[in-house]
Amino acid sequence: MKFPVLNNCVYLDTARSGLLYNELETWRNNHDKEFLEGGSQFRFNHEEFLEEVRSGVSNFFNASSHQVYLTHNFSLGFSSLLRTFDLNQTFLLINNDYPSIINQVQMAGFKHFFVDNSYDLEQQILNGIEKYNPKILVLSLVQYINGTLIDLGLFKKIKNSFPDLLIIVDGTQYCGTKYFDFNTSQIDILISSGYKWLLGGYGNGFIIKRKNVNAAFNGIKKSITNNQNFYLNQIFEPGHHDTFNFGSLLFSLKTISDYGIDKMEKKINELSEYAKKRLLEKNLLDYQVSNRTKHSNIFNLKGDEILYNKLISNKIICSRRGDGIRISLNFYNKIEEIDYLLSFFKNHFNL
Repeated sequence: MKFPVLNNCVYLDTARSGLLYNELETWRNNHDKEFLEGGSQFRFNHEEFLEEVRSGVSNFFNASSHQVYLTHNFSLGFSSLLRTFDLNQTFLLINNDYPSIINQVQMAGFKHFFVDNSYDLEQQILNGIEKYNPKILVLSLVQYINGTLIDLGLFKKIKNSFPDLLIIVDGTQYCGTKYFDFNTSQIDILISSGYKWLLGGYGNGFIIKRKNVNAAFNGIKKSITNNQNFYLNQIFEPGHHDTFNFGSLLFSLKTISDYGIDKMEKKINELSEYAKKRLLEKNLLDYQVSNRTKHSNIFNLKGDEILYNKLISNKIICSRRGDGIRISLNFYNKIEEIDYLLSFFKNHFNL
């Protein structure tokens, strides 16, 4: 994969937007050339193509294609999912989780409770389930502000003690960074956008639903259960789907598979471990992250607007999130880029 942006800057911002690459550009150009020359005939086989996309998603995450629904992004998919629940459901959420989770639950009028996003987050979640007895747990697998990574073993613990609790997960900041087996994860519903770590560009995402999710959960509206497949298709996939956007996702899933998700994961882990070590040495991470054994490839560094603007002016692309500066590391990054970044923090803070 060749990424033209990397010729112009140090790109540490995949957590905001994954990069497009030359091979995907070629596929997109060919797609639109066929549309340009074929008109309505181009769409004759679009249903078969979209089924190929569902199969591509299911193969990548070890699920079945009939478990997969296509959506344009996480927020739309989650909003659509909320429409299937009775309003008497109680939700458990994480403080400062992704705004589209919190805002949509609140705007829909569901009763909800929060747990603190602290260094012992998994225990906080277990305590919250015990205390509030929610019907539905919703969380991001990787917290978008500081990169806290939820231990996947948590979901097995939850299901052992609370088998009827529905677990809904936002995988947008996780999917594409590690190998992930949905069917063994104990997650009931996974929703993800494809434009970050899956490198699919904007306008595509997916929902994967566990096969027996309805047998374990009684919160779905009774009107749905009689003809569930038809209803869910109308909820999640109304109208026409764009083969350009979803074809981009399929192309990137195949490209990542050909490259090797294991190779990508190894490179990301190496970069993340190096970064965490260096950042801890410089006291640039908050208490929550520094006191956790495992972490993701997203870090929120102590830094202000002045330093952020200096980084951007020197073509180090990152984001302002919370009170700090967020960086995120992908397989196309280098150790030298981390060292280069830290040189600016050293000068700014006299480290």
